[in-house]
Amino acid sequence: MVQAPAPSALRPSLERFARRGVPKYVAMRDAIADKITSGEWPDGTRLAPESEYAAELPLSLGTVQRALRALADEGLITRRQRRGTFVAASRTGRMHDPLHCRFVDDTGHGYLPVYPRILRRVKDDSPGPWSRHLGARRIMRIDRVIGVAHEFRVFSRFWFDSERLPSLASLPLRSLSTENFKEVIWRETGQMVSHVSTFLSAAKLSPEVCRAIRVRRGTLGLVLEISAFAVRDNPVYYQELLIPPNPHRLHLAVNPRDPGFMR
Repeated sequence: MVQAPAPSALRPSLERFARRGVPKYVAMRDAIADKITSGEWPDGTRLAPESEYAAELPLSLGTVQRALRALADEGLITRRQRRGTFVAASRTGRMHDPLHCRFVDDTGHGYLPVYPRILRRVKDDSPGPWSRHLGARRIMRIDRVIGVAHEFRVFSRFWFDSERLPSLASLPLRSLSTENFKEVIWRETGQMVSHVSTFLSAAKLSPEVCRAIRVRRGTLGLVLEISAFAVRDNPVYYQELLIPPNPHRLHLAVNPRDPGFMR
């Protein structure tokens, strides 16, 4: 069993993630999440007791407990009665090459990492632009919260034809969590996404979305609607991204084969 470093070693990360107007428990949550998703704290790492974090860091016990509760709710850590708190074996990790969520980093020559978490997968027979685009009878929707570099979160709704993409409809949610959906489409249909049509607008984010991405109720955000096509204008998926205010540029690619910034 790997033991996490002493709580005092978390102080530099805590200072890095502390931001004006952000609650202290969020900064602690982000600092620990960064250790986990970067691989610095591997699966099974045992965290120090809550009381030690409160004693060695400028945080109250209540703040520590709230941060760890948030991490447990997100599936990043697991708490075992009378044994302690551990990094979860199947945690949310970094998504490779997210086509529609490429936020430019501060260098201007790379992208911020994104960490998706699936909230739910449901059948959706409601009418809307997704049903008009897909023209299918068995439409399913996957809702995700996408953390962007632990700075802010984006809410994603992804609609697809469950008959055409059965893996998206049947794989365990944890297995799907870090999947690049356009790569799943390639594996299942042998077709690349050839082009996308996008519409961008501004709107007040719904209370549900505000809660999920942890912004103030009534926040004005951007709504990015994406209709994706395979060859010969064959509709393949419809996606909606709800983006809160943030200081980063979003790279919008019309051609899904656009490599963006070379790494």
